Amino acid sequence: MQPSILIGLNEINFAFIEKYIAKGELPTFKKIFEEYGYARTTSESRYELLEPWIQWVSIHTGKAYDEHGVFRLGDIVDRPDLKQLWEIAEEKGLRVGAVSPFNARNSLKKPCFFVPDPWTVTDASGTKLVRELSAAVSKAVNNNANNKLDKKAAIVLLKGFLSFVPVKRYPAYLKLMLNIRRKATRAAILDNILSDVFIALWKKYKPDFSSLFLNSGAHEQHHYMFNSGVYEGQLKNPDWYIKSDEDPVLDILKEYDAVMAKMLKLNCRLFVATGLHQNPHLHDTYYWRLNDHKAFLDLLQIPYAEINPRMSRDFLIVCKNNKSALETQEKLQKVTLNGIPVFTIDNRESSLFVELTYDRNVSKNDMIQLDGKDTNVDLHDYVSFVAIKNGEHDQEGYFIDTAKKYNRDDEMKVTKVFDEITASFN
Repeated sequence: MQPSILIGLNEINFAFIEKYIAKGELPTFKKIFEEYGYARTTSESRYELLEPWIQWVSIHTGKAYDEHGVFRLGDIVDRPDLKQLWEIAEEKGLRVGAVSPFNARNSLKKPCFFVPDPWTVTDASGTKLVRELSAAVSKAVNNNANNKLDKKAAIVLLKGFLSFVPVKRYPAYLKLMLNIRRKATRAAILDNILSDVFIALWKKYKPDFSSLFLNSGAHEQHHYMFNSGVYEGQLKNPDWYIKSDEDPVLDILKEYDAVMAKMLKLNCRLFVATGLHQNPHLHDTYYWRLNDHKAFLDLLQIPYAEINPRMSRDFLIVCKNNKSALETQEKLQKVTLNGIPVFTIDNRESSLFVELTYDRNVSKNDMIQLDGKDTNVDLHDYVSFVAIKNGEHDQEGYFIDTAKKYNRDDEMKVTKVFDEITASFN
């Protein structure tokens, strides 16, 4: 069989790409759209299920949410009964690899390489450097909100860069570093490193089926879609948030355009999926993240056994038992600011999935209330500003297969992506 690669361009809006193409941008996407077209995928109808970690499990397993039931990022590790694309390929005798597959579990017997996403607690597979690089990327991503990166992780990232990034790519990274103050640059650097690592590992091992997942485009749309040169809405981001002449959406799409050009040169069958896409948000919403989850809970005397940060505002609290988890939940539910609950909690018996859902501006001397009573805890001192929400999820996604030609009116369930990929294993 021809080697195949699944490329996840998470939540990218193809309508925006089409508009940028009309302006003379994104030549590789123009070529791909003209030669192969794309189908529109549909997923869940309930908005609370329109989360990428749900849709990507559907792509990986061929099961809709009602069948797989995976509701939170990282929960896939507790579902060994769900066979994913890589395990199915491996059972057919194919050699497999993956870099940053979203909400995916590594239960493979002998992968060429497996670098999990930064938020799912599952083992990395590969050389010692690959495993160390996986841990360092996870630290870098999870500490992004407060701009902290420990020295050891920084050294590993540098070693990974020198080992996997070809010298001819150094000028491109230098150009990014010279523009480090632009909003899209940090995210673009991460996805460039992931793609260069993937291509280096692919060329070394030549797996029959492999995957690369890129999330920075989703990040830029969520945070800066109002700055897009093809956005037609009325909302604007404030100047203190981003300069009016910046277009991070176009910046990251240019990086993806270059990545796609490199992927085409591998002469593989390419599957490209987005899971969902984003539309412009309709009102002002602020995102916040706790700086130090343990310190904050300790300050409020909220019990826990373990805390695992997840994406952006989310974190998982593991408790000693169900009773302790209920006590923790009750205390967290009593934390308010200006009469508005700060957290939303999903009780899972002995653990809690928590989201910091307070969505208004947090200023200095914004003292939280606990059970309706004022405290001397200034929330501003314990959170980092993440973003102003610009983009929101839409159930429609997109799918490209370079072995076929789709019309833009073609539709399929997002689970059909799984069927299309597994059919290629034969």
